[in-house]
Parts: sequence; C-alpha cells; structure tokens
Amino acid sequence: MKKPLIVLLTASLMLTAFNGIAEKALPSPSPAPLADSAILSLGGDLFLINRDHRISKSYEPEDLVKPDVQTRKDSLQENILMRGNAARALEKMFRAALFEKGYALYATSGYRSYVIQQILFNSKTEEVGSREKAQRRVAPAGASEHQLGLAMDVQAPSQLNLNTAFGSTTEGKWVLENAHRFGFILRYKEEWRDVTGYSEEPWHIRYVGIAHASAIYELDIPLETYVEMASVLPDYVLTGASHVLLAGLMRDMMQGNADETLAELSEAEEEEREDVLRDATAPYLKDGMSYEQALWYAYPTPKPTSGPRIDLDEETRLAPEKGG
Repeated sequence: MKKPLIVLLTASLMLTAFNGIAEKALPSPSPAPLADSAILSLGGDLFLINRDHRISKSYEPEDLVKPDVQTRKDSLQENILMRGNAARALEKMFRAALFEKGYALYATSGYRSYVIQQILFNSKTEEVGSREKAQRRVAPAGASEHQLGLAMDVQAPSQLNLNTAFGSTTEGKWVLENAHRFGFILRYKEEWRDVTGYSEEPWHIRYVGIAHASAIYELDIPLETYVEMASVLPDYVLTGASHVLLAGLMRDMMQGNADETLAELSEAEEEEREDVLRDATAPYLKDGMSYEQALWYAYPTPKPTSGPRIDLDEETRLAPEKGG
C-alpha cells in the first residue's frame, strides 16, 4: 500500500529544514510527536528520551535481565539490569574488549526506576545548589535513558569514578571506537551539549542496535538529530536497512539531496521493498562490499549448525561366512 500524500509532504517539509545544515550546526531537539513507528515508540530501540520527551513513573521494561558481565564490586552484581537484547550485546562487547585488547570493563549502573532517578536527581540538586545546575549532570525523573533499560554506565580498573577522565583511559578510547560494533552509542559528547542538554559523559552508552549505532558513529551526530531524520523514514527501512544505507541516506538528507530516494522508499509496495532497499543501498556501498555483507554486519545471526547426519540408504549386511 502506497504512503499517503501527506506523509510525503511531511517528509519534504522536514528535509527542507535540514538543507544547508553543517556538520557542526546540529538542530535542537524538537518536542513534536515522532513518527508512528514501533522502533521509535516507547519500548523500541530508537525511542528518544530527554527533558523534552519524558515517560511516566509507572514504566518498567518487561524483559529486564542481568547481563553476565563484571562489576567493580560483588554487591552491584544483583542490581545491574538491562533489557534482553541490550544485555546480550553488552556481554559481547565486554568479551571483545578482553579478548581483543585485554581490557577489563565494569558495568556500574543499568536500569533505574523513576523513583531511584528522582532520588539521584534530588541528591545532585542539593549538592550543586540548583535544579538548573543539576540537570547538566543528572536527568530528572522520567527523562533518564536508564529507565528504558537500554543504557549502561561503564568503568575500568584504571578509572573507578564516573567522570570525564574515563574518556582518556585506554579502555574508554576503545569503547568510543568500538561500541557501535555491538549496537551501542556514546550518548553524550561535549560538542553535542547544546543539543542533548548534558555535559560530556564518556562512560554512558546507549543501545540502539548495530545498524543504527554504526550509522550514528559514522555520521558523528547525537541521537536527537538522528531520530528526527529517522522519523520521516518508513518503518521497514528503520528495521531492515543496513548501516550503509542509513548513514548514506541521512548524510544526503542533511545536504538536501535525498528527495528522490525517500520517495522511492516511501512509495514501495510490500512485495517490492527488498528490491528497493537493495537498489537504494547500492550507491553507498564501498568498493568490494556486497549488499549481503552490509546486511550480515548490521544484523548478525548465529552461525547455523548442521543437524545430525541421517543415512537414508537401506541397511546392508555382509553375508555370514560359510563354515568350512
């Protein structure tokens, strides 16, 4: 079924707003409602939460689990929770840091309830003297990514405090350069402060999935900017496009050169979508990379194992030897 004209007009208007945007001149977060897409909605990997987009005190993810990762002290182990997909991705990232570089990473703070976040925010307000100053470091209740169960604060043996010094450690640099491989982004950079509203937090990572994390890493933009552009894309693109298409398309959107591709993606019938995604991705593929390789990177699946061998031939027996 084709997208109604109003959707295409909305996309065109939003693209106009992006025209002429320089890489360092990022748009401010908008409180306007986002597109009606599961991945962008509460419970989805791309759900945007900040002081302009808050959630209720009653929200708690249904699939919280304890990731099998190290913590700096045993008493934290039982309190580190994340949603299932994020927890499994965190385990892979921690193992990779250890096996690839010998770096130990510690999980410090995952899911936090609305009430716990309120306590932390009130404590920071008392410490710094005002709510305005507190909000630069701690999200108010209902505005924290930790309540989504998709965020984790990370430490290393060489830096056990949650401060900017973590970004200067070898472990912190590794996280910065590799988190996207496992579906995580560094959520708060100093150069994004005017957009995110928060000071630099090199220890805070947020799960969005490998395709989106890799696109965000390549574009080097905050989640607010990414989600605003993602909200004009069809749902099947957000859930099935590789990082190659997402990064290339959004770069073109910021330059005002994506109208034709957006129209093709929006107008595609369901049975045409696989071919349309393939065609849209082709211009952005690097030399030597196939469409399938881009998809396998963005959506890795366990290596299939062969089932037990079943011999369908009829059983044959040697004839018994005759006695002599």
